[in-house]
Amino acid sequence: MKKTLITLSCVLLLNLSANQELPDILQKDFKVTLDWLDEKPKSYAKDFYIIQYLKQDNISIDDAKKAYEMANSSNSMVKSLYNKKFRTIPKEEMKCYQASVDELLKENSKCIALGLSLKEATKLDKTKLKEFISKLDAYPTLKNDLEIIASSNPFEELKNIGANRFLNLFFKMNKSYRMNTLSEKLDEEFINKLALEKNFYKFIRYILFDKEYKNLLESLLLVKDNKSLIADANFLLGLNAINFDKPDLAYQFFTNAYEKSYLRSDKDKSLFWIYMITENNSFLYELSKSWDNNIYSLYAKEILDVDIDNIVYNIELANTKTNFDIYDQFEWIKVLDDTKKNLDENKLNTYKNIFTDESTLPHYAYILERYVRYKTQYIITPYKDLLKDYTPYKKSLIYSIARQESRFIPSAISPSTAQGVMQIMPFLSKAIAEKLNEDYNIYEQFDPKTNIRYANFHLESLMKQFNNNPLFIAYAYNGGAGYTRREFRKGLFKSKAKYEPFLSMEMISYPETRNYGKKVLANYYLYNNYLNSENKINLSTIFQTLVVPD
Repeated sequence: MKKTLITLSCVLLLNLSANQELPDILQKDFKVTLDWLDEKPKSYAKDFYIIQYLKQDNISIDDAKKAYEMANSSNSMVKSLYNKKFRTIPKEEMKCYQASVDELLKENSKCIALGLSLKEATKLDKTKLKEFISKLDAYPTLKNDLEIIASSNPFEELKNIGANRFLNLFFKMNKSYRMNTLSEKLDEEFINKLALEKNFYKFIRYILFDKEYKNLLESLLLVKDNKSLIADANFLLGLNAINFDKPDLAYQFFTNAYEKSYLRSDKDKSLFWIYMITENNSFLYELSKSWDNNIYSLYAKEILDVDIDNIVYNIELANTKTNFDIYDQFEWIKVLDDTKKNLDENKLNTYKNIFTDESTLPHYAYILERYVRYKTQYIITPYKDLLKDYTPYKKSLIYSIARQESRFIPSAISPSTAQGVMQIMPFLSKAIAEKLNEDYNIYEQFDPKTNIRYANFHLESLMKQFNNNPLFIAYAYNGGAGYTRREFRKGLFKSKAKYEPFLSMEMISYPETRNYGKKVLANYYLYNNYLNSENKINLSTIFQTLVVPD
C-alpha cells in the first residue's frame, strides 16, 4: 500500500507541469490534434476535446472517424456532431427521411418504416393510417402501433396489450396526443400493473408536473405499496397525494420514501414532509440531527435553535508553491479516480503535500470532504482577489453557485461540456464574448478570472429578471430563464397556501433544476451569514420571499 502511495505522489509531483503562468490550452495558438487526443485517457474531458477537434475546419473524414472512435460510445454529443458533419446517409434513405406523408405512401415498407414517426402518425386521418398499415406486414411492431392509433378507442386498446407496451407507447407519443387521447382514468388493477414496471417512475415524472393530466394523476392515488417502487417514485406519489389533499396517503408514501432512500439528503427531504403533514416536532428534532446541511435540516436547526457544528470555513494549507497544474483536466480526473475508494490518512497526507497553496484550496477541500465522507462540509471562499470588489450579496451568490457547479475546480468539465468554476456552457460563453465585443477562445473558460467574469455578466441579467431572488436565479442559471418563467406560469410560487413555498419547490419539473435550486439556496444561506455577518438572514425570512408577483 505504501509503495502505491509513493508512486502516486511521485507521478503527480514529477509529471505535472510546474504552475505555468500560461498553460498550453490557454495559449492562443493551441489546437487539439489527433496525436494530442491519442495520449489522453477516455473520459468526459477527452470527449470535450474530441468535440472541439471535430468542430475544426479542414478535417478529413478519416481523421474525424479516428477521433470519433476515441470517444465514449455513450456520448450523444460527440455522436450527434460527428453524424451531422461527417456521416453520409445513402440517398435512398435520405429520400425517406425527407419525404412527405403522401410521398411515403408511394414507397415500400422499408422506406415507410424509416420515414414515418408515431408522432406524425397521430396527426393522420384513419384512411391514410389504414393505407400505411396495409403495407407494413414486414414491420409488425410499427404496424401494430399504427393499428392502435387507428382504432376507435386507442386508450382501451393500449390497456389491452399490457402495462409494458402501454408505457412504451405513451412515451413515444407527442404531448397533445397523450393529453387528448391517453389521459383517462385508470382502474386500480391496471395502475398497479403499471406500478410494477421499471418505467413507472418515468411515467410519474411525465405526468406529475402538469395539471392537465388530472385523470391520470387521480389514478395514481390508487397505487398500492409494493417493494418494486423506488424511493423517488414513492416521494413523487406523496407529492401527488398532497396535491389532492390526501395527507394520510401522502404520509404513507413519504414514509416509504424515507425508508428506501440511500442519500442522507433524500431521507431529510422525506422526513421534512412527514413533519409538514403531522406537525409533530419529534420529526423536526430528528431532522435537526442530520449531518447533511440542506434546506430541510438547516431549517429544522434554525427553528429548534440548534447550532450547525459540522461546517469548516477555513482550511490550513502549507502555503508553499504547488506543482499541481490546476488547468489540466486529466490530472484532476486521476485524483478523482484515486480517491474514490481507500482514501485513508496516508493518502490524505500525500495530497496535503500536493495541494499546498491558494490555487489548490478547492482541490484540497474536495479531498477532505471525501475523506470525512461528507459528514463535514467545507464552505470555502477561494478567488478572493477576483471577487474583492463585489458586494456581499454578489459574493454569496457566486460562491453558492460555484460550490454547487464545480466545487470551485477551474479545470472542471461536465458531460454536457459546461466549463470551469462556474460551469458555463460553450454556447453561452460565446454569446457573452460577442456581447462584450471580445475575441472568443473556448479554452479561456478554464481560467477562473475569465470564467467568473463571464458568469458575473450573465448573473447581472438574471438578477434583474428575477428580482435578486437567489432561488429563482439558481433555477434560471441551471435550467434557463425561459424555462423558469414557464414553470412560474404554471402557478408555482404564486400563493402563500399551506405547504408553500415548499410544495412549489418540489414541483419544478426538471429534477436536476429542482435539486440544484435547493442546494444553491442552502449554500446561499450559509455563505451570506458567513460573509455578511452584520446582516444575517434567517431561512424562514428567505422562504417568505419566494413568491412570484402577479
